[in-house]
Amino acid sequence: MIQPQVPDIRFAALLPGDDVEAVLERVRPDAVYSIHSADFSPAMHRTAASHPTVRWVHVGGSGYEHVLPVPSDRPLTHSPGLLAGAHAETVIGVIISLNANLLKYVEQQRRRVWETHFFRPLRGQTLLIVGLGRVGVETARLARRLGMRVIGIKREAAPHPDADEVVGYDRLHEVLSQADVVSVHLRVAPETRRVFDERAFAAMRRGAIFVNTARGAVVDERALAAALNDGRIAAAHLDVFETEPLPTDSPLWKVPNLLITPHAADSIGTWPKLFADAFAENIRRWHAGEELLNQVSPDHAVARSDAS
Repeated sequence: MIQPQVPDIRFAALLPGDDVEAVLERVRPDAVYSIHSADFSPAMHRTAASHPTVRWVHVGGSGYEHVLPVPSDRPLTHSPGLLAGAHAETVIGVIISLNANLLKYVEQQRRRVWETHFFRPLRGQTLLIVGLGRVGVETARLARRLGMRVIGIKREAAPHPDADEVVGYDRLHEVLSQADVVSVHLRVAPETRRVFDERAFAAMRRGAIFVNTARGAVVDERALAAALNDGRIAAAHLDVFETEPLPTDSPLWKVPNLLITPHAADSIGTWPKLFADAFAENIRRWHAGEELLNQVSPDHAVARSDAS
């Protein structure tokens, strides 16, 4: 997909099972195009990004934690927001489904049980979006069209046109108690790792819904399981996990009212082309001596908190 757009550039692919260091020494690349995948460990991405011949690192997609730290002598670019709309659709779809007790009905169907469960309309409920980046903003827009009140959490607590209220991270536990639904859109950073722990879940309104489609490491999975098992949280969706693929012996598989999906919130069929087009445009700019799009600030060569 990329080669026809930049025919003068020679590409080499690293395939599953390849010796990354041997390939790097053979190819001696000028640039690295990195896509996070279960087939390649973060260490392999970091090895490629740090190779001495590399002068630029581009990440296909928004998240770039898997390549950090990138040496300061080369720019790091990524492709934020390309899948934000589709990602937000998934989040809203999950919220509608969990709120309408569809998980319970799926389980009842398996058991051939005919029993009705009442639910509250989403109109008038409060959605807390933790991480008001691109996906968070798209989610907020859709939620408000459904009549939900939206509170956003962002590092800088400035008003935003797509949120009814925006607060800083220091008020997380305070606003958790106001939310009927909590949707997480955070990157992994020292301050966000397992930020949703036992204390955070205890601060949530009893009967709330919890959704994490951002990064697995921001949630203490045992604490979430405990909150679901004791009924404090009515239902939850996890699309991301600390260990992926989720091990078959993980206790999460048996937690009631938990929807598990395989890191698929934005898995639209056109993502390879979208990523390739963004990379090709930056290749063109790189060779023309123009400013690269979506450069990560050198100060952010560590993971940021607001997912995009």
